[in-house]
Amino acid sequence: MSQELIFGYGSLLNLDSLKATIADPGEIKAAYIRGFRRDFSLWDKQGFTDTNPAVANIPHCALDVQKGNATAEVNGVCFAVNEDQFAKLLEREHDYELVKTMAYDFHTNEPIGACAFFSAHKHNGTYDFDNKAQQRYLEICLEGAKEFGAAFYQTFLDTTYLGTTKLSELPELLVSG
Repeated sequence: MSQELIFGYGSLLNLDSLKATIADPGEIKAAYIRGFRRDFSLWDKQGFTDTNPAVANIPHCALDVQKGNATAEVNGVCFAVNEDQFAKLLEREHDYELVKTMAYDFHTNEPIGACAFFSAHKHNGTYDFDNKAQQRYLEICLEGAKEFGAAFYQTFLDTTYLGTTKLSELPELLVSG
């Protein structure tokens, strides 16, 4: 059975969120990709389903990664999946297309290998400051980034955008309740 190396950069950073789709994701490695930019730009019409019942079926804006300038980097996690796990990810990430690129170890900068990540290429949404589901999605992503240490978390804040503004420039969004 073949394996696919996946790069997760949003809710897939959160181990609980990832395990809601893949019970045993195996080794998860802090990583980054080059030449891409992460922002809140994909309108998710469906919103959360059974994983977050308090905000289920409330549309919100999700993260997306798209081509950026040559020096841009996006941190995230790499993990290998088998064919069955890959099928579950494809179902979960149905609004996205697969993009192939090279992943690098977050700590050593050594190449990890060719990976695939999900990108929607739509730019059809903006962050909704008054939406409970939007706030929950952000919390899931922030909690996930924190799981990989302070430097990883700060990089996440510095490389995640709401339009042209970095998350690190919006401290009012980073207060978790």
